[in-house]
Amino acid sequence: MKKENPNLPAISNMSNFLKKYLPSFFPLEKRKTNFQRLEVNRRDDHLVLDAPHVNYSYGNLHRVFQHAFNIDELDISTLNEVLILGFGAGSVAHILQKELDCKANITGVEIDPEVIQLANKYFDLQSFNKLSIEIADAFEFVKTAKSGYDLIVVDLFIDHLIPEKFDSPEFLEQINRLLLPGGKVFYNRMFYSHSDKQRTRLFEDVFRQYFPLTSFSQTPSFSNNIVFTARK
Repeated sequence: MKKENPNLPAISNMSNFLKKYLPSFFPLEKRKTNFQRLEVNRRDDHLVLDAPHVNYSYGNLHRVFQHAFNIDELDISTLNEVLILGFGAGSVAHILQKELDCKANITGVEIDPEVIQLANKYFDLQSFNKLSIEIADAFEFVKTAKSGYDLIVVDLFIDHLIPEKFDSPEFLEQINRLLLPGGKVFYNRMFYSHSDKQRTRLFEDVFRQYFPLTSFSQTPSFSNNIVFTARK
């Protein structure tokens, strides 16, 4: 017969005590989806969505796009239609709508329905205006999308990796097709290793074939991210 550990009640009580008085050390929720493992964590005075190796929304990633939009001096007043590929819990939409007062229609594409569930539960997704969410693979979405966009934001990761299909000429050709004349694309990439850097250099060569007017930004404190920016 299996014996119960007599220390379990004390361990449980200690765990509950720590969660109550040191909540920032414990996730609010952990979830394993069909695509990844996710955690909702507290950071300072707000919540963030994390994958095992990277922040997905409202943490470092949020600051990366704040910096990219600021460096580019993005003119919000020119935007009518925005497409966010890799919506996550809504970080980019939050920057545009709630920080920069963007009035555009926003279409968010997210492959993982459980990410959207977490966004609704913890990140007040219902408070966004003129927002449409599509649960879809971004690669397939862009092949059939017909509307033109003034701004396209590409932030397509599974944990810290970008699926190779999003490096492809086929994908970039569709992004170029969907972007209206004068519109802008922001493409976020990340690298942790020499091979990641090599892959990013190769991607830049392909990216410039479709978007010759290309620049990039790196947030000083998060040098693992680089955001390619181009105007059509």
